[in-house]
Amino acid sequence: MQVFSGIGLELTLLRESLLMGAAALLLYDILRVFRRIFPHGIIWISLEDALYCVFAAGWFFLRIGKANDGIIRFYILLGVGAGALLYYRLLSRHLMRYVSLFILKIKKQLQKIKKAATIRFRKRKSTQKSEENA
Repeated sequence: MQVFSGIGLELTLLRESLLMGAAALLLYDILRVFRRIFPHGIIWISLEDALYCVFAAGWFFLRIGKANDGIIRFYILLGVGAGALLYYRLLSRHLMRYVSLFILKIKKQLQKIKKAATIRFRKRKSTQKSEENA
């Protein structure tokens, strides 16, 4: 690995901060997908958001600290924000739309299977009752 200095280091840090911002928002989208699959109340959502924020802040702090010897520069924070914004504008909406459609299709298929199984169970149960009565 080549050691960068000067503008090369700054550009590398900017690129990494853009990727960190996009990755952080991708992780939050995964959390949103989880919430769509398993809906739950405001307390759990608040707890998930708090844990996400603690994780993201710790991850940013460790990555920036390791990459730049603990010096947090303003352009790195702007890069994280810009990476998140670019991800949101270019990918997030489409990703969430297609994932939501996929989840809905799976839920419909599972509901059909459940309905078919319920009908079979009811038929079997009613034939057992009629046999017992006979």
